Amino acid sequence: MSEVLLPVQVEEQKKDSGLLKSLVYLPEEGLQGEDIPSHMLWENADIKYIEVAFCSPLKFKEVFNAESWSLKDNKLIVEKIEMNGYLGLSFRSSKVSDLEIDAPVEYLITLRDGNTIKEEKKIRLFRPQLAWKVQNETINIVPETRYVKDRIKIKNIGRGTLLICVGTGKESPTQLEVPAKYLEFAEKFYSDIIEELKKLANDFPQLLKVLDDIEKWEPQNILEISSEERAQFKEYQDSIGRLLASDRDFLEGFMNAYGKALAKNSELLETISRVVRLYESLVSKNILLINPFDEITVNEKSDIIFRIAQTDKVLDHYDEVVLPAIGLTSSKQVKIPIYRLFEWG
Repeated sequence: MSEVLLPVQVEEQKKDSGLLKSLVYLPEEGLQGEDIPSHMLWENADIKYIEVAFCSPLKFKEVFNAESWSLKDNKLIVEKIEMNGYLGLSFRSSKVSDLEIDAPVEYLITLRDGNTIKEEKKIRLFRPQLAWKVQNETINIVPETRYVKDRIKIKNIGRGTLLICVGTGKESPTQLEVPAKYLEFAEKFYSDIIEELKKLANDFPQLLKVLDDIEKWEPQNILEISSEERAQFKEYQDSIGRLLASDRDFLEGFMNAYGKALAKNSELLETISRVVRLYESLVSKNILLINPFDEITVNEKSDIIFRIAQTDKVLDHYDEVVLPAIGLTSSKQVKIPIYRLFEWG
């Protein structure tokens, strides 16, 4: 007596036999504002068309290996594949008010025999967010030990790294200063990097294409440029990344150029070590302060108004935070780096 298979069993048997196999990839998580990759793979399937439905904050960016396709509202319809077995996709994502949001994507393959393969995925999109609290209208500094009482509390209550720059506007009675030794380091190191890269360009002419961009963008404070310029900066970063990925020898030469520039500035290694140690402590709290050693000169009584510019790793727009006026007191004049005035995390 032959075995009778139920419809569900028949479908499972078809999959197990290799007659119909599919695989869909979508990352489980991503940063709001970044591009999201996805792809579909299949075997032994005679495709009639493919539909991919998605919703905000995802937007369609690109499709790969599709000869004929159309986009209607939030649905991509691929009528013809160039090479059977693969479809690549890329979505744009946008920043929303929610710190975390789930974005579902539905993948539907319709076969010529009328059968369908359907799979649903979702990606959780997150973003950072700055929270702060002024504990006291006056911050007291002990000049002998540089102990700071009632520091401003600051925290990233979202996910993902938040890049911030603490500054003072024209309305602030007390202004920030860049210490001469750090300014000297930045200028000298940048000069030596450019010198080494120009030497490298003799062996790798492809570097000449981006050398002008390196000279333009490397000295810039990314939080002080406009939104339009940030888009150009992202393209510059992408072009450097593509160039480094295209040639292993060039990548090694590029890294050696930076190593030689550091070697030329060995007397400043302690400065570098301080920066690295501070960055390690802040990055563990998902905050990266890009000007930690800017200083404030505090007299017996000084008032200051902080402005905090912020962005994330995809350089998305975040509103500037303006803190209320704060008094700084010390029994005698003292210089203190701004990172000491904050309680992180």
